[in-house]
Order: sequence, then C-alpha cells, then structure tokens
Amino acid sequence: MMTREIGILTTSGKAHYKLVSEFRVRGLQFISLIPEDIIPFYVKVVITTESERKNIDFLEILIYDELTDPSKVVDNAVQLLRGKKYFREVIIGIDPGKRLGLVVLGDGIILKKMEFINIKDKIKEIIRILKETKAKKKTVKIGNGVKAEQNILFKLLNEELPHNIIIESVDEKGTTKNIKKDHNHRKDSIDVLSAIEISMRNGHRINRKKRNGKNY
Repeated sequence: MMTREIGILTTSGKAHYKLVSEFRVRGLQFISLIPEDIIPFYVKVVITTESERKNIDFLEILIYDELTDPSKVVDNAVQLLRGKKYFREVIIGIDPGKRLGLVVLGDGIILKKMEFINIKDKIKEIIRILKETKAKKKTVKIGNGVKAEQNILFKLLNEELPHNIIIESVDEKGTTKNIKKDHNHRKDSIDVLSAIEISMRNGHRINRKKRNGKNY
C-alpha cells in the first residue's frame, strides 16, 4: 500500500490513538482527518466513529468503537481497499520459535503481518482471522524448523479449529538464504519474512481428527 488511501477521520483522541497505533504496527500508510476537512481524492476508505458518521458524506465508511480492538476494522479497510469482500483462498503462514511470525494472504496478497511471543495470543488471533475473513478455502501452514513448537501449534489448532480448515506442515529448508537477502532491503523482521516464505510454499497436509462445531 504505497499511498495514504485510508483516512482516519475522528476527533476522539482515544479512537485516533488506537487506530494509528494499529496502522503503525502493520506498517500501513494513512491520513488523519477531522470532520471539517475535505477528504482528499486519493482516499478510498474512511474510518470514523458512530457519532461522527452522520456528518460525513463518503461512499466507503467503516465505523470503529473506541472500546474495542482496532484490528478488525483495519482488516476490513484493507480488504475494501483491495476490492475484495470474498477470497478464493486465505492462507495463514506461521514461523514457530521463541518469537512467532505470522502472515495472512488473501488470494496471494499480503493482508496482515504480525509477531507474537505468547503462543496463546497467536492461537486467539488465528481463530479471529479465520472466523472474520470470508473465503472458499482456508489453510494454515506451519513451518517445521522448530519441531517441538510446530507440534504444540498443531495440537492447539487441531483442537480449536473446525475440520474444514486445512493445516499443513511446510519444509523450511533453503529459506534462510532468501530471508537474509530480503531482510537487507525490507523493514520486516526475520520471523515475519520466514512466515511469508512458509505461506507461499507447498506443504504436507496433516490428517486431522474430526471435531464438533460449525465451519467457518
């Protein structure tokens, strides 16, 4: 996302702070606006609060509740910007280790990049993404570089995710050279770059035990 095509339009200090923090963590560009501003022609999506919505004349508006996590509304903004409301395939690539890298691809487009230290937080985020992202096919790819961590992730995901979601083990051999090369000219961490590599590789589908619950 090279231009500031998403506008944060609010006078709420709390909403503005939380949204800006989310954008900066993801490395996404944005423009800050107030209701009195003329929305620039290059802005395609506006995020605002419910109380300020009635004063904004714009086609694509997303409402943010400052008491909630801003990640969902930012996900929706990125998806709208890409012109996608439904994906053929969503892939989550995971690099296990002390720091857990995670990337989300929608039809080959990087939608989200994150890092985690706590594995439980990562599981919660994966479940949230898979529930809220509409796609015909959903796949989780886990790198096998740290086998013990991979096994823990598989066990937890197999218990929590519906059976229609595919889980794959991906061979990480040969990725180190490409990752180090990319890291020389990208701001992403090694963990995130590894997750990107994993998400784009073919994996070995892991047989899952069946569980009750609805598909998503």
